[in-house]
Amino acid sequence: MRAKALLIALALIALALAGPASAELTQQGKLIVGFDGGLSPKTLPRNRPVAVAVRVAGDIRTTKGAPLPQLRTITVAINRAGRLDDGGLPTCNVRAIQPATEAEAQALCHRSIVGTGHVTLQAHIQGQHSFGVEGRLLAFNGPKRHGKKLILAQVYSEDPPGAFVLTFTLKKQPGLYGTVMSTTLPKEAMGWAYLTHFDMTLDRSYRHKGVVHSYVSAACSAPAGFPGAVFPFAKASFGFGNGQKLRTTVVRSCRVG
Repeated sequence: MRAKALLIALALIALALAGPASAELTQQGKLIVGFDGGLSPKTLPRNRPVAVAVRVAGDIRTTKGAPLPQLRTITVAINRAGRLDDGGLPTCNVRAIQPATEAEAQALCHRSIVGTGHVTLQAHIQGQHSFGVEGRLLAFNGPKRHGKKLILAQVYSEDPPGAFVLTFTLKKQPGLYGTVMSTTLPKEAMGWAYLTHFDMTLDRSYRHKGVVHSYVSAACSAPAGFPGAVFPFAKASFGFGNGQKLRTTVVRSCRVG
């Protein structure tokens, strides 16, 4: 009994030390990347997965005066505790949302929306000074390609008006990080778009054949007797046009309830 009480005390201390979620920063030369993310809610059943929202986010900047390299690839591997389910959920294809405004994409594929987010970037257009652009992100359940699920993330800006689609390929793999999402900046954006921030939250519940499904679900897999757990939530890799590649990992906590 004394040993069990000690283990529970240590678990509580670990949860307290985990503190509030914060972004992890990685620097290579003059390039700095921040990676953030987590599950919501944090209080979950121990053995029964329930609906959750999963958020991932990245920030890219350089030390003062250094030119910003172009972010070309994003890969995010999420802890296997998070499970994806799109059974019975309608899909949307790229032709329906590109070219299209945000309103048009919603009208055509509203039943396929699985998340939302934001993107900010610097637009580098030949013959003009670079300028900032803020866009909203809508994530749609995409079709399968070569046997792998897709998430189609439309990035749309009203001022100036424009859009492009980030196609995330989902891959299942064994080990701690069970789901890998990866995307490459589309060719039509490589000539001008330099991302400085992105965030995407996947959160969708729906009914299929009388059964409620959650696009993402999770449990707090703490050992019996422990009130919670601290776990590696996700690891990310960012690839840039100048050949640089930065990697980072975020650790999060959950409570059993």
